[in-house]
Amino acid sequence: MDDKMAQKLIKVVQHPEDSPYSEAFERAFELTRTYAGSAGAQASAIPVVFEKMFELFTTGKGQG
Repeated sequence: MDDKMAQKLIKVVQHPEDSPYSEAFERAFELTRTYAGSAGAQASAIPVVFEKMFELFTTGKGQG
């Protein structure tokens, strides 16, 4: 995760009511939670899934 994306994530965790990224966080969290609960989920992939989903919902594009 690059520094800019990390700062967005920190802001939404510290002050969710003031962050424009709270919806992106919630959507990424829900999808990651669904993945984590699936039979084929790999524990090491869960943080990566969240990171990619958060970036996708924040920027509108995935990692290039």
